[in-house]
Amino acid sequence: MAITLDGLSVPLPQDWAATTMKQAFEQSVAGQLSPSEPMPTNGKVIPVYEGGFEVGYTAEASPKPASDVTFTTKSVVPWKFAGLVGVSKEAARANPAQMLTIMQQDMQNAVQRQLDLGIFYGKSAFNGTPIPNAPFINQTTNRVTLTDGDLVPQILAGYDLAAVDSDPDGFAFDPRYRTKLALASQQQLAPAGGTSPMPNLNSVVGQFAGLKTAFGRAVSGRVGSNADTGVRGYVGDWTKLHWGFSENVELTRSDQASWVDGAGKTWNAFQDNMILYRIEFEAGWYIDATAFSAFEEGTGGEG
Repeated sequence: MAITLDGLSVPLPQDWAATTMKQAFEQSVAGQLSPSEPMPTNGKVIPVYEGGFEVGYTAEASPKPASDVTFTTKSVVPWKFAGLVGVSKEAARANPAQMLTIMQQDMQNAVQRQLDLGIFYGKSAFNGTPIPNAPFINQTTNRVTLTDGDLVPQILAGYDLAAVDSDPDGFAFDPRYRTKLALASQQQLAPAGGTSPMPNLNSVVGQFAGLKTAFGRAVSGRVGSNADTGVRGYVGDWTKLHWGFSENVELTRSDQASWVDGAGKTWNAFQDNMILYRIEFEAGWYIDATAFSAFEEGTGGEG
């Protein structure tokens, strides 16, 4: 497989597009906290275990305890996402391989932002439009207002809310809260009446309070033109998030097409000497929002 940039063919592995998407999904906040699942283009039915299985004492040659196990199902139909990007032919001609590398990274970042914003808020990253019938984590009614006081009991209060019927196993935070989390962790190690040394910011990369942790702007909704929601983090049972993407990723190129950009300006690839790339993919998810708690900033916070 090869991508052509102004007549120059750049060799690519056959699965370049799918690999690019896979890396993007895995590096997203959701991907760091929950593994993806195969997602056929026609959707997927997910069994949801409602509990009921127990074991108990039984004597030899006596009837064995029988449990009434309950399952329900949830249907996940993937949504289609797409994006267009136009690049200058002069830039592509100067170094086609480097241009492709830049496009790949930009593409991965955009896919990450869309997946996370969809899972956290059920919105399109491009313009904030709600994704039809998409469940999202911020639908949870478990909410804690964060103040300037001791952060530790506030975080634990959110954990307790999410733990009523679930087993929370991870956090997602806005990157702006990294210093506060590091300071909260450091304070727990300081001697009584003593001062805390400079916190280790790297200590909250991947883990906080013993649970896996991921950071991303989408946690607070700060993607594209979307406004800050005031949410600074979530804690929850990430096994209650089921998500995946179709491997039928489509990447197409045109130097003849016309398109309208986000500002409403119409471009013509041939006339403006540009190359237009379009990527399309499908992704879907199911979320039990009751298994999560949201941390919202209150009085005296960052706003």
